[in-house]
Amino acid sequence: MWIFWIRHIVSLVRDKRLAVISGENSGTTPHKTTYQVTINFNPAIFKVLLKHLHPSTGERILDLGCGRGFYVKEMENYTEGVIGVDISKNSLKEAVTQKVKYGDATDLNFEANSFDKIYSLHTIEHIPNLKQLFSEIARVLKPGGIAITAYPWEPIRGILAIGGALRQYKNPLMARKMHLHKLTPKRIEQLIEGTSLSHIESKFIFALSFQYLTVLKKYKIGC
Repeated sequence: MWIFWIRHIVSLVRDKRLAVISGENSGTTPHKTTYQVTINFNPAIFKVLLKHLHPSTGERILDLGCGRGFYVKEMENYTEGVIGVDISKNSLKEAVTQKVKYGDATDLNFEANSFDKIYSLHTIEHIPNLKQLFSEIARVLKPGGIAITAYPWEPIRGILAIGGALRQYKNPLMARKMHLHKLTPKRIEQLIEGTSLSHIESKFIFALSFQYLTVLKKYKIGC
């Protein structure tokens, strides 16, 4: 098992598809730098996302933590109502689509019940206040709508951020400053307690790396 992880970490350091983007001093925690480690577009995870999201023409869909908007651009093939938000102004300056904007996932600038569906791919592990994040997802999601999030499976928190930490800081110990949480489906269920979200299913998948995918649904009024 440890041989696998050593090889995986080395591949992350060498893989030129891996981009490390440092945000400005504006984020979910004021005056602190925000971080994002992202592969521009992973067709394997997008295929899994489509299978569970079932995007339809005319639906309003929100991408939380969209980066430069590669998934948003691809989602435009399924609905014109997709929009992405990201806290990294540097990423947005290099966006590949016009349907992205600046936004804090824990303080969204949208009216309640604005979106039919929401997805977030490898963003939540970077956000300090996950309780507030899921509260906002519940607020802007329409009753009966679904939210999907993908996040890393890590036996040790930060192990999959070591490549990014080496690139950005030349220090692998900074990985735990980038992946702020060790997340599991059970932890997600705990985080959504007290919101209008319910856990539908979680899956353990492999798409360039081992990860979880969790599907949530917002209670309909009266349920």
